[in-house]
Amino acid sequence: MTTVSDIKNLYLSGFNHIDALIDEGPDWNYLGTYKPYLTYTFSITSGNEEGERGQSAFSPAQQASARTALAYLSTVTGVRFQETTIGSSAQIHLALVDIENDDFVGLTSWHTLYTPPLTTLPRAQVTDYTASAYVYLDNLEYRTSTADLTPGGQGYQVLLHELGHMMGLAHPFEGTHQLPYEDDYTANTLMSYDHLDDKFYSTYSEYDIAAFNWIYGGDGLRGRYGVGGSMDYLTGRSMDETITGTAGSERVDGAGGDDSIDGKAGFDEAGYSGARANYDITKVNGAYIVTDRVGDEGRDVLTNIETLVFAGSSVSLAYESVVQALYVGYFGRAADYNGMQSFQQQLSALGAPEDLRGLSEAYGKNAGLRALVDSFASSAESAALYPGNTGTFIKALYQNVFGRAPDAGGLTFWSNAIDSGGLSRANASLSIMAGALDNKTSQGVLDAKLVTNKLTAASGFTLMIDTAQEIGGYSGAAAAGAVRNMLGAVTAATDLQAYQATIAATLKGMTPGGTRPADAPGAPADELPITHAELIGIGYQPWEQTLV
Repeated sequence: MTTVSDIKNLYLSGFNHIDALIDEGPDWNYLGTYKPYLTYTFSITSGNEEGERGQSAFSPAQQASARTALAYLSTVTGVRFQETTIGSSAQIHLALVDIENDDFVGLTSWHTLYTPPLTTLPRAQVTDYTASAYVYLDNLEYRTSTADLTPGGQGYQVLLHELGHMMGLAHPFEGTHQLPYEDDYTANTLMSYDHLDDKFYSTYSEYDIAAFNWIYGGDGLRGRYGVGGSMDYLTGRSMDETITGTAGSERVDGAGGDDSIDGKAGFDEAGYSGARANYDITKVNGAYIVTDRVGDEGRDVLTNIETLVFAGSSVSLAYESVVQALYVGYFGRAADYNGMQSFQQQLSALGAPEDLRGLSEAYGKNAGLRALVDSFASSAESAALYPGNTGTFIKALYQNVFGRAPDAGGLTFWSNAIDSGGLSRANASLSIMAGALDNKTSQGVLDAKLVTNKLTAASGFTLMIDTAQEIGGYSGAAAAGAVRNMLGAVTAATDLQAYQATIAATLKGMTPGGTRPADAPGAPADELPITHAELIGIGYQPWEQTLV
């Protein structure tokens, strides 16, 4: 659905290095979904721009270079381009012409047409929107430069500049939003006229990529990302910076440097250019930290981000804290890789609350959620850990959560609640953990700090698992016991940054060969099927039918 507001209103990101390059047209995203590509032509026999005369056709060599440029542009934007020899059928026209302004090597113009709706309401729908663009290179004063469009030369950079206009980019020195003078040069954007070096560029610069991401999202016309999609796409710069999202959903790429990224509300993603195995993911002070081990994307601190997107794979952070609380509270250990993914998917399918207190309250109202949480108590691992009576079980839970025995009142209360049938064992674990985080007494504050540290260490351990060898290594009683011991050593005063070395050593000690992905090759865990690891008998569960 295209509206007058879509066509006329300039949709800005709020980031100057992007907004300085956003022009008012052509709005290719609003052409509709019936044809998910743009057509281009080198023909000058029909479809020429009205009022323009004297066009000459690109030579075969120029056409070949233009095809190269459009293929590259497709990799940047996700937009597909299809050539036609029928000029009147094309949306994009490339030709040579004597440009009247003696200072112009190239020139791009576009036209957008639609029938105004009968109503003046801003959301009135437009059903016949069309757009066309005309890309011209000078064939008189600058014919020496434009005759050779081979990548690496001036002509090719001029062509990329004009194709940038064709795709909706503006000069950064014109209009309401402009780049600061010190940022306005071609190493930042090919839409600039100024150079700090003598080189000619064969690829777009980082501000251009950021603007293209904002408009097209890297996934083409009317894809998931970008203008007209379901998620905005914010791209930072190759420097240390703070990027803050909005109440909506967006993807954020830091694009280099050490960044602080806050997605705020909505469903938000953080994007990275490399494979999952190239990054370390940890959790400290409630924030996820993603560190690039092999490239220049730095160390990012993420809050309110639900998904990490890597090249060819992704890592879900939704429900991550809740799942760790269930594992730590009931089993005293961090979640295994496949168990984490299974529970994340099931909790999402059930529409479960994403906080521990909300989950505890929803337990009694949602039969599916109740069955999922109770699966902990019905597992073989539970039988192996808690063979005694209810009092023994409560003491074990307190040891898992607080590292100490329960007080007499707490032991009596929870034991009676379970033995009377008013509370299941699994829900008791959930309630004790949730209560610990809400307790405001002096002891409660200490307990909450300890619980938070344990959950953070558990998150760091599971997030560190990213190879098939590490998934297989975290299997069996010995491995589970090692992780329990690792978490058992965490106190309210533990320096979690320093403790990352202990977490890594624990994982390394149970991994065949004892290597981390930086030291040896291995398939990234994200690319593996979800087949729940046999940890102390935690194997196939009835609720995992579609996941195993």
